Amino acid sequence: MADGSPPDLPHLLTLELYELSSAIDRIGQASAAVLGINQTDLICLGLLAHRGPMGAGDLAHALGLTTAAVSAMASRLEAGGYARREMDPSDRRRVTLYASETGAQQAFSLFDRLYEASTDLLGELRTRDQTMLLKILGRYRQLITDHTANIRMDADRRRSKH
Repeated sequence: MADGSPPDLPHLLTLELYELSSAIDRIGQASAAVLGINQTDLICLGLLAHRGPMGAGDLAHALGLTTAAVSAMASRLEAGGYARREMDPSDRRRVTLYASETGAQQAFSLFDRLYEASTDLLGELRTRDQTMLLKILGRYRQLITDHTANIRMDADRRRSKH
């Protein structure tokens, strides 16, 4: 630093992670626009592709949305050929959303060059360092998840007071 004091590395790392999250938002917005869906739809498709089929309630919880919003999102994803809905044969009220294999492939092929560049970048690190980075990013994601839940609880408390 210019004044000779050591840099505040945790602060700098947090700022860098914030900038990274902003860049991820921008690539998500750009990719979703190419696909003719919105960014939340793309995030949902990612969940379905990586975690497997999910019910509307599970998706609503995972995405922080209402089941009505998930229903509208499912309609958009289905109309675009990115997902399909199926009724649960044992409970006709329950609908499960599945990623379409071809739709998911079309959507995530937009990231192929990013995956290749990431592989090259991470190849510069030792396996031990890659493992540490993976662990730190997972812990940071959990910190953000927990902080998000706290913000929502605070907002709910404020609304209930009024």
